[in-house]
Amino acid sequence: MSKTRILIADDHRVVIEGIRSSLRDYAEFEVVGEAFNGRQAVKLAESLQPEIVIIDISMPDLNGLDATLQIKKISPDIRVIIYTMHSDREFVVDLFKAGISAYVLKEDPMSDLILAIKAVSGGGTYFSTMTPTILLRHIKELEDGTVEKDGFGLLSLREREVFQLLAEWKSPKEIADTLCISPKTVESHKYNIMAKLDLSSMGDLIKLAIRKKIVPL
Repeated sequence: MSKTRILIADDHRVVIEGIRSSLRDYAEFEVVGEAFNGRQAVKLAESLQPEIVIIDISMPDLNGLDATLQIKKISPDIRVIIYTMHSDREFVVDLFKAGISAYVLKEDPMSDLILAIKAVSGGGTYFSTMTPTILLRHIKELEDGTVEKDGFGLLSLREREVFQLLAEWKSPKEIADTLCISPKTVESHKYNIMAKLDLSSMGDLIKLAIRKKIVPL
């Protein structure tokens, strides 16, 4: 019987090792790669073509949501399991839209992640016990018209990449090198980002990135 090939992406080595250790008891699973930032996760997903990617939300260079969007665009058949400490409504809703197959909180027992992997490898889905509550809260906010809008949804995927790299204090040249575009194009993206989000300074951009947990405080 062929094994289910898994790529693990987390910026903490201890988390990756913990997952690896737990999976050693299951002969049907094989860890084929590790990534320590979102951009590396996308590249490895494309080159290794695993059946499953386990990825955190808070990742340097490219966050887990945007990495998921890119992975699903490159290889729609790859199933994504989010393994994170974040249970914010905004994350859960956006990740559902991105096409994830499972959402597991790091505070849950490791056995929950194993259950998620088994469910997803069999073509099913798995979501933390908190997920229905989060989604019901979102539905109520939609009905009440109280969903907070900050314009972030107006950004293109490339603009979201530039947004995160700017928030990580990368220079235009560093961003250009990372994304294989020109510094002039980076500046153009920055201008559009500031306009779409109605931001007046880099300080405002960084505050928004922190509030959305794209970069740590």
